[in-house]
Amino acid sequence: MKSKDTLLSDQVFQLNVFLWALQELPDNSPTFPVLLKAGYCLHSIGQRVIMPVNTRFTDALQKLTDSTNRSACRPDLWLKHTSDHVMLIIELKARGFSTNSSNRRQAIKLIAASANLAASLGESGERPGQVIYATTSTDAKELGETLKQLALKIETENIPAAPVGVIGLSMEGEGVALSSPIPSDLPKPIADTIANPAIVLMHNGENDIQPLYFIPWIPGIQDTQDDNLHSAGLRELTARLLTYIISKVGRTQVPNTLTIDINELLSAATFGVFGHWRDSDRKQFCKAAATIVERTLKSVTTVQGVGGSYLEIDLPDNEIQKAAIDRLEQTDPANPTANLEATVTEQPTLFKPEG
Repeated sequence: MKSKDTLLSDQVFQLNVFLWALQELPDNSPTFPVLLKAGYCLHSIGQRVIMPVNTRFTDALQKLTDSTNRSACRPDLWLKHTSDHVMLIIELKARGFSTNSSNRRQAIKLIAASANLAASLGESGERPGQVIYATTSTDAKELGETLKQLALKIETENIPAAPVGVIGLSMEGEGVALSSPIPSDLPKPIADTIANPAIVLMHNGENDIQPLYFIPWIPGIQDTQDDNLHSAGLRELTARLLTYIISKVGRTQVPNTLTIDINELLSAATFGVFGHWRDSDRKQFCKAAATIVERTLKSVTTVQGVGGSYLEIDLPDNEIQKAAIDRLEQTDPANPTANLEATVTEQPTLFKPEG
C-alpha cells in the first residue's frame, strides 16, 4: 500500500474519493456518500468555464495575470445541488500554492469567470458558482488563504469574484475523510457535512485504502504522479477495456461484423462515469482506447475505425472468433507496449496544464 501522503496528494485518488462521496450506496457499504447525503450530485467532469467577453473583464484579467489568454478553464468537477442554485466548481490539487505561484493565473480566471456560470451552461440570467479547491488537509488552510487573497484582488479591479473555499483530504483513524479548515467559507449544505472530518472510505488496518476506482487513470499527469500509481492505473483501465471486448466478441453470433461503440466501451470501463466527461479532447481519448483494441486484434482479424466513434471487428467464422478471444485473454495489461501507456505521449489530457 502506498504511503498516506502519496495517496492523498494523488489526483486520481482525490478524484475517486469525490466520486465515491457522490454515489448512491447501501447503508452497510464501506464507503460513505457524504456529498450525496448533503444534496449534491455530479454534473460534469472537465466541463469548460467560459471567460466573459467584456472589455472590463479582459483588462482586469491582463492586469492580474500578465496575460491576455482568455481560453476557457476546465475545472475537474462540477457539482449541483437538489435545492441550492449555486454550482460547485471543484479543482483538485496535489499541493497548495501561494499568490506568487504560476497556479494563480488559472485560479484567478476560474474565480472571476465562475461568478456567473450561465454562459458556460447555455443559460440566460444568473447562475452563481463557488470555486472550491481540494488538496491534502496539511495544505488546505494555507491554500484557503491564497484563494481569498486572489478573490480580493479580482474585486479590487471592480469585477465580480465567485466565493471561494477549500476542502482537505486526510487519513483519519477510520479512513479517508473530507473536511475544511474554514467551513464557514463553504455553502451551508456542504459546510454542515464536513464541519468535522467526514469519512468517505473506511480503512480497518488490513485492507488497501485505495478503493475500486471509477477512473483508474487520467492522461497527462504522468510527470507528477507516482510511477507505481501511474502504471497501476494504466494496467487497470486496459484490463477493463479488454474484458469488455472479450464479452462482446464471445456473445456475437458468427458470421458477423461486430460494431463497438467506443463511448459505450469507455463508459463500461469507468462504471458509467465517462458519460460525465466534457473535456474538449474527448474524441482523441476515445481514439486511445480504440487503438488498444486494434493493436490487440490486428494479428488475428480485421479491425477498423468508423467515424471516430465506432470500431468494426470482422468475425467471419467460429475459428476467427475463438482466435480473437484467445488473443484478448492472452494480452497482459501490465505490458506497457500492449496497454494504454503506448498511447500516452500521443494523447492530450483530460486534466489541464496550469495557465
